[in-house]
Parts: sequence; C-alpha cells; structure tokens
Amino acid sequence: MALRKYHKSINRMFRGNWIRMFIIAAMTMISVSLVGGVGTLAPRMRQSMEYMEGGGVPGEAMDEMRMMADGIDRLSYIFPAFFILVTCLVVFMTLTRMLETERSQIGTFKTLGYSRGHIIFRYVSFALTAAVVGNAAGVLMGHFVVGPVIFNAIAQYYDMAIPSGLPPVPFFGIVSAVLTLSFTVGVTYFTILAIVRVTPPAALLRPRAPRVGGKILLERMGPLWRRLPFRYKSSLRNIFRYRVRFFMTVFSMLFSTALVFMGMALSFSIEQSDPEIIGAVRPISSIIVIFAVLLNAMVIYNITNINIEERRREIATLKVLGYGNTEVVGYVFREIFMLTIIGVVIGLPVGYFTIAGVFEYLAFGDISYVNWYVWIIVAVLSFLSLALADLLLFKKIHKTDMNTSLKTVE
Repeated sequence: MALRKYHKSINRMFRGNWIRMFIIAAMTMISVSLVGGVGTLAPRMRQSMEYMEGGGVPGEAMDEMRMMADGIDRLSYIFPAFFILVTCLVVFMTLTRMLETERSQIGTFKTLGYSRGHIIFRYVSFALTAAVVGNAAGVLMGHFVVGPVIFNAIAQYYDMAIPSGLPPVPFFGIVSAVLTLSFTVGVTYFTILAIVRVTPPAALLRPRAPRVGGKILLERMGPLWRRLPFRYKSSLRNIFRYRVRFFMTVFSMLFSTALVFMGMALSFSIEQSDPEIIGAVRPISSIIVIFAVLLNAMVIYNITNINIEERRREIATLKVLGYGNTEVVGYVFREIFMLTIIGVVIGLPVGYFTIAGVFEYLAFGDISYVNWYVWIIVAVLSFLSLALADLLLFKKIHKTDMNTSLKTVE
C-alpha cells in the first residue's frame, strides 16, 4: 500500500512539473542537435572529398574544400560549447529551484519513514527522464536533420558529391549528450542529497527563513530613491535582495543574448567576407541564429515561469488586497523586464568581444563588418521573446487560486 502511494506521488510530480520537464528536454535537444549536426560537417566533407578523389576535380578546388573543412572543424568546437553552457546553466537553475520548492514534500516523506534512497530516486528519475528524452532527440535530430540539411547546402554550393555510404558517427553529439545527461543527473542527486540530510525532518516542513532585510545600493542614493514610485522600489528590492537568484537569472539571459549576437554577427560578417567561404558558412550561421533565438526565448520563458511559481502566495495576497489582474501582472513581470534589460545590456558587449575573438581564431570574418543595427536587432529579439513569454504566462497569473495559494505553509 505504501509503495503504491509512493508511485502515485511520483506520477503526480511528473504531471505537476511537466513544463519544467519540457523545458529541460527541449533546451537539451536544441543544444545537442546543434552540437551533433555541426560536428558531423567536417567529417562529411572529408568523406565526400575521398569519394571525389580521382574524379577529375581540380587540385585547387580540393585544397579549398580541405581548408573549409578545417575551418568548420574549428567552428564546431566554439558555438556548440556556448549552447551547452547556456543549457547547463538553465538546467541547474530549474532543477535546484524546483527542489527548493519541494522541501516540505521531502520533509513529509522523511516523516512518513521513506528512506533516503526512495526520496532521491523520486527526483533523479524525473531529471533522468527529461535528460534522456532531450539528449536522445537531440542526437537523432542533429545526425539526421541538422547535419544533412547544412551539409547539402554546402555540397550544392561547392558541387560536392554526396556519398551513398553510411554518414560519420555523430561523435560530438554523443559526447555532448553524455556530458549533459551526467550534469543533469549529478545536479539533481547532490542537491536532493543535501536536502534529505537536513535533520530533524520537521525542519523541512517549513520553508527557509527569508533573508534579513537590508538596504540595497540604490536606497543609499537618497534623492533618486525618494523620487521612485513604490512599485519600482518593491521590484528593485526583490531583484537585488536575493543575490544568487539575481546572478543566475542575469547570467542565463546574458549568455543567451550573447549567443544571439554572435550568431547574427557571424551571419552579417560573412556577407562582406571572401565570397569563397560564404557558401560554407552561411548555412551554419543561419542555423546558429535560429537555434540561438529559440534558446533565448526558452530561457526567458523558463525564468518567467519560475518567478511565477515561486510567488503564488504573493500573487494571491495581492489579489486579496484588491489588486486587479493588470496590476498583478505588471508587478510580477516588471522584475523580469528589469532583469532582461540588465542581461541584454551586458550580453551585447560580451557577444561583441567574444565573436571578435572567434573571428581571429577562425581566420575569417571581421568584427568591423558587423553593422550597428545588429545590436538593435538582437535587443529587439530578446524583448520580443519576453513579450511572448508574458503573453503565454498571463493566464497562469490570472488563474492563480487565492484560497489554495494562501493555505501553503508560512
């Protein structure tokens, strides 16, 4: 009977956190598919060149293709690494904050006599499921969709032969999948282990005591602070009071914004570069831009969703006090808007200097070719992602049940 209830609790956890599971799986799939797809381009090109040797292709053309294969090989180490970094950062934030909200549930299990192993398995199985689905889909998508699409575009430009044999093994995709899977499971295991070690179990039945309030830096700027409306003072205090949450959120947005800038800069720069390399780099840059924008949108959606989940009681309290839906939405989303501004403002120069180093490493492209309006396009894309997330999550705030939320443990 107890085991049946345990399995039912696992099913309820999966159903109740399906959005988190979807985000982890989707972000992992996007990153791993890009790593796997781009990672097979150079081997595919070399495989094609071996197939073409002795077929009357001029030596200069073969040398040019070898040079491009070497350049793409170097490129396959750079951009995918940034995608994996952003994904791991968001996965870490998602899982650790989910487990923090489950403290009382974990305390209940300990009080009922469940072993540490049962409790750890409950959450590791959740992370493992999301990671396996995302990584498996990513490896398959990268090998059978992303890689062939980009390679066919390059082959058509250079008039390369497409071998009929088996494509190369997606080494980069498999390695990145193993690393991402290990990271996801490892983060979950060590986080939940630290929680179940808390004694006595009753200490878990109540949430952590909030940080002692203190003045933020802006409050010390008297004339400026006094002129701010109360709603902005409240938002600024919430943003800067929880430093770990602040830095995790800003870094997630910073890296995803920088990634979009790097993809856009690569795309714009090759248009002004040597025409001989445009055909090879344009398909790659297009995919990078598309995937970077998707990743950026999912980062913002995930952060906004986490913010709402953690503040259900606060949202319910505001509604009880007579705040309308528009006022509550503005109160919650205002903080995400401020954090997005910080992430974009820092992420743009980070992306600029990073892509400048990438151009130097790859020996093609020039940062001077990146037009000024690329900065504006990237910022607009980030705020469009924010607007879309707000629209999708507006109903979640609107449907917050006041009675249920206010019954949660103080």
